[in-house]
Amino acid sequence: MKKTEARRTAILAAAAEVFQESGYERSAMSDIGTRTGFSKTTVYGYFPSKEALLTALAEEATERGVGAVQAALAAHDADIGATLERFADAYLSFALSAPVCTLRRVLVAAAGRIELDPRWRDLGAARINAALAACLRAQMDAGSLQRGDAHRAAQQFKALLEAPWFERVLFDQGAGPGPGQVEQDAQFAVATFLRAWAPGSQPGARPLPPDDAS
Repeated sequence: MKKTEARRTAILAAAAEVFQESGYERSAMSDIGTRTGFSKTTVYGYFPSKEALLTALAEEATERGVGAVQAALAAHDADIGATLERFADAYLSFALSAPVCTLRRVLVAAAGRIELDPRWRDLGAARINAALAACLRAQMDAGSLQRGDAHRAAQQFKALLEAPWFERVLFDQGAGPGPGQVEQDAQFAVATFLRAWAPGSQPGARPLPPDDAS
């Protein structure tokens, strides 16, 4: 059988759908084959096990997300608020995407029962934290932020971004964010972070966005 990238991509997309609908433990390679129209033998020809499929899904999602975040941070901006908003957009687009939410649910449900390559187990969290911390440290050196533990500051900012949505999407509680919700939540996170970390009353301490209810 001649392997093609199109078939591999189709199998991965089908696996993500099947894992989301049926749960990782209840899914079978034959289910994925049925979804794609390929035989189970064909699916096994690309991926020798469900674990291999899950690892491939995690790897691809991680590389896309980390790449987007690194690109957002690489676009240097004198305005730390603009840099953080750019990071927030890239990070939340990745973290709240359907494939990543599915993977998080699968990993939580299967914790301790499957072996996943440690490089992909955290879906790039360590690399994203390191990139954000490096950016924040540079801003501290430039005087745009108070000096402090850059890694802890990165963790705090990510927590502010995740707080409105993390449990909701992880446990599939209701609909996802509506139009503009993520952007507004990101603006609140940036404003809150800068109120804590901006030096004194410098311009970086932005006002909170207006309340929709007002």
